[in-house]
Amino acid sequence: MAALSASRMTKSRGVGRKVKYLMAASTTCYQGGMVCLNSAGLAIPAAAASGNKAVVGVAVKDITSASSGSYWVEVLEGEFNFAADTLEQEDVGAIVYADDDQTIDETQASNAPVAGRLIEYVGASEGWVRIGPDTIVA
Repeated sequence: MAALSASRMTKSRGVGRKVKYLMAASTTCYQGGMVCLNSAGLAIPAAAASGNKAVVGVAVKDITSASSGSYWVEVLEGEFNFAADTLEQEDVGAIVYADDDQTIDETQASNAPVAGRLIEYVGASEGWVRIGPDTIVA
């Protein structure tokens, strides 16, 4: 898959907290896309890049931050259905990683941040992942 360039209708269930994070300057997070924190602790679309931290949630709406970096993105924690690269039934319960803001994988690509925990296998190219800070502990 590739990073989002527009909003995405992401299936969800068991949605929990809504949390706000300060965004990195000149960044766009799309509704339905995974959001992670960069090395400075600022919200960006999930991507495999050096220094990126774990996914913190799924964006509630489209938002583009100004060059001043003074915008906040709201994200939801919970269970979300995302496209996947190569899942298997045996991956249920395992940590999965964000290849980009709409794709998960059980194998960590170079610098891919933790997305959450796979809670339901739908198929090799689709799964339900629990996203939130309490789901990434071993």
